[in-house]
Amino acid sequence: MNKLIKSLPLIAVFFATSALAEGDLSRADPKEIIIEMGTEQGVMYFKPEHIELQTGTAYKIVLRNMDDEKHEFAGPELVGKVYSRKVEVTSLDGKMIAEVKGTVSEIEVGPMRQVEWYIVPIQTGNNIPIICDIDDHNDRGMNGTITIK
Repeated sequence: MNKLIKSLPLIAVFFATSALAEGDLSRADPKEIIIEMGTEQGVMYFKPEHIELQTGTAYKIVLRNMDDEKHEFAGPELVGKVYSRKVEVTSLDGKMIAEVKGTVSEIEVGPMRQVEWYIVPIQTGNNIPIICDIDDHNDRGMNGTITIK
């Protein structure tokens, strides 16, 4: 019984620390959403072309370019509605090449490459436009929307 009483302060600190970490988004495991970018039969696409996010939830948006040409993920309106934790550039085997921190307004992804964008939505919005602003890619169908609840 004495050992239990002596251990109570340690147990209390453990549970208090756990409770504080629940609201710490820098430690949260992000929900992963994969968005493919590419071309099928001459039509360019984002797949899926619409995603829904929740404010206050951490996300890892994986942008996968399935094409032999570069594509861009741009959303000027989206920038004001999310907090960008970081962008990670990875090699094909998943090893980190670079990490970018700060405000992000567009991400260009090279041919057959992928980029991971870690965000936390902070403001709601319906059907926020996302486009590829390279040449005629938007006109050829590379666009989509994001709703934040």
